Amino acid sequence: MLAFAANPEILKLIANSPHITPQNPYRVTLRREIPEPLIALLCFVLGIWMWDHYFGESEGYAPGTEEIALVKIDRDLQLAEAMKEDPAILRWLAHAQTLDSAVGNGIFSLAILEESQDLSPTGYHAYAALLATRDDVQPGEYLQRLPFPSNDPVSENWWNIKFSTPDFTFPENGTTATLRTRAVFVGSIIWIIAIVGLAFLPTALRCLARAFREKPKGYSSAWSPSLGIVIFLLATLAWIGFSLAIELGITALPGIHPVLAILLDTTARILPTLIALGLLFKRPRHIPRTLGLNGHIHPTVLIGLYALLTILDQGLRWGLGRYTAADPTGGLSHVDAGLFGLAFLIVSACIFAPISEEILYRGILHRSLSNRMGVFAAAIISSVVFASLHFYDVYGLASVATFGFVCALLYQSTGSMIDIIALHMLYNTSITLPEWTIYHAPL
Repeated sequence: MLAFAANPEILKLIANSPHITPQNPYRVTLRREIPEPLIALLCFVLGIWMWDHYFGESEGYAPGTEEIALVKIDRDLQLAEAMKEDPAILRWLAHAQTLDSAVGNGIFSLAILEESQDLSPTGYHAYAALLATRDDVQPGEYLQRLPFPSNDPVSENWWNIKFSTPDFTFPENGTTATLRTRAVFVGSIIWIIAIVGLAFLPTALRCLARAFREKPKGYSSAWSPSLGIVIFLLATLAWIGFSLAIELGITALPGIHPVLAILLDTTARILPTLIALGLLFKRPRHIPRTLGLNGHIHPTVLIGLYALLTILDQGLRWGLGRYTAADPTGGLSHVDAGLFGLAFLIVSACIFAPISEEILYRGILHRSLSNRMGVFAAAIISSVVFASLHFYDVYGLASVATFGFVCALLYQSTGSMIDIIALHMLYNTSITLPEWTIYHAPL
């Protein structure tokens, strides 16, 4: 019996037997050949959807666009009214326009809606009032030209208050003062963080420079670009499908409770990520170590990079702001209004969007590309893809691409997914919180 077991041929046969020694499932995944026609087909499907968003014929503005546009115009005017005596630096801090600029931008937004025939009697009333303000004439000269009778005489918005008593001065302790206090407070917090971060900017830049020297290790370092691209495309197409299904469901069920809307949006963000992870990992416990979800947060690096991104964003806004797309709502949505809107923004934009996007764009797409193409090329490609799937104007695309590039370098340098998720959360919060405070918070 011992002689039989010690026979080298028998031992070799036993070792090579698939029934006795099962194959490593991760090696099976890595050896999997991805047909090029499959990659081309997935890219084609995603490309059609993106082409339709960027270059397809417009179907007009969604219901509720005028309502959001009027809220934005009213808040801009009230903030401009409240801060007209403040120094320019304070107005800039609070994102406040001059009164003339706010009136002009409001006229421009309503003119777009009028041209597309999406203006209601209420919108025409506001349009006429703003035109009268611009031309410094009595509002009756424009109100009598309305195609509909004016039906907005009692709303407590800027133009009705202004024209009901032309010599009226907005009280310092009224809604305009409340709006001013909120805008200055939130804007100050954001810039204090950025200014403090300047002290750590050298540390942050040294961290990014290490990205070109660090080499990934372990399972993820063996991912091929074709494997990463296919997994990313499948997850992205799944996200599109889930989002469209949820949108159709919300349309078919008007008046859906905000809590349910939050849960549905969270599901649409998390499920595609789970699909991608399920295709790459056979054991959930392997995910944190491989992707760096068990990594450490580097606070000084994060705050330094936040300062860097804030400075770069100001430069992009100055250079590309003129190419901003004409949007009457300014990118706002009625879903974000009120306290439930704040909850929606926190859960969706500030928590689950950073988690799912960083895992897909940096953890999978960038990592798989960098294994063969190098860090710089992979960071460029992944950040361009990241920006193009956000459907912003020229300035927005450049800003998102810059953010994605910095996150890719940070991930490559530290290997910590926690770092880039935390930076993404901080960055999204610095954008969404001021918008909600000015435009969506109850007054």
